[in-house]
Amino acid sequence: MRQTRSVPRLSILALSLGLISVTSCGLTSSPSDTKPASAETSGPAPARDETLAAMVPEEIKKAGVIRMAINPAYPPFVSVGSDGKTLEGLEPDLANSVAAMLGLKIEFVPTSFDAIIPALQAKSVDIAMSSIGDTKAREQIVDFATYYHNGTLILVKKGNPKNIKANLACGASIGVIRGSLQQTTFLPSQTEDCTKAGLQPPVVQAYQDGPQAQLALQSSRIEGVMLDAPPLLDIVQKNPEAFETVGPLLKNPNPGGVAFTKGSALVQPINAALNKLIENGTYLKSLEKWNLEPIQIDKSEINGAIS
Repeated sequence: MRQTRSVPRLSILALSLGLISVTSCGLTSSPSDTKPASAETSGPAPARDETLAAMVPEEIKKAGVIRMAINPAYPPFVSVGSDGKTLEGLEPDLANSVAAMLGLKIEFVPTSFDAIIPALQAKSVDIAMSSIGDTKAREQIVDFATYYHNGTLILVKKGNPKNIKANLACGASIGVIRGSLQQTTFLPSQTEDCTKAGLQPPVVQAYQDGPQAQLALQSSRIEGVMLDAPPLLDIVQKNPEAFETVGPLLKNPNPGGVAFTKGSALVQPINAALNKLIENGTYLKSLEKWNLEPIQIDKSEINGAIS
């Protein structure tokens, strides 16, 4: 599917996602070598909810802060603002709103995508919001509270010179974020169809984050980048003469969510806070702010993976 410069960003996203109601990806560094980032949201924070605040475990109440791993290079979910330090996007907005309802603050810890789950297991962070797909396999080691449902496309150079399709990228060198659904599921699933057609399967090139993969595409070291649709559409919106996305849209099989250490006492209050934000309209306003209405869900679920 090709996008044109004349189509507004929201219309592009709605068209590409087919108004589906979100999953997967990446970043730049590990918790041990990066200072926590700040993040701000526009407008007043939601009021503290005493019922929800009472659900917070005592050690977190005393600390007054939730340490959260996050992807600082995945717009419009999250990116670094013009001041070079403040995080902005859907995930900082939702995280700050949830924390305010619980009477807490968020400490943002930039973390490479493949290091997020190990960081949760090591308890060096309390939660993670980084476009993480909720899957049955991941639920064996971490818990989730869902907040979106997404789809996948491939970013290519303008004109799609290699005639790549998202569901059949045979023989093409495709960049993905290391540890993502696109690396572990979508591209490997094409091997059988490519082989039957007498073609080579896609060549997977893993990168630490989306910008690295985009740079590799720009410099012709790879021929496409497979990621969740919203960040790719954001790139096309900003660089319409250089890139386009190609489909068909591959609907991610599972929703995405906040990830927690397995058995964390924060799961219930954060899940409840997300549902309050859905009910009172704050969630939808955040989606509208970042042109992400198509990834909307009706209810946050705990461990909502289908597969």
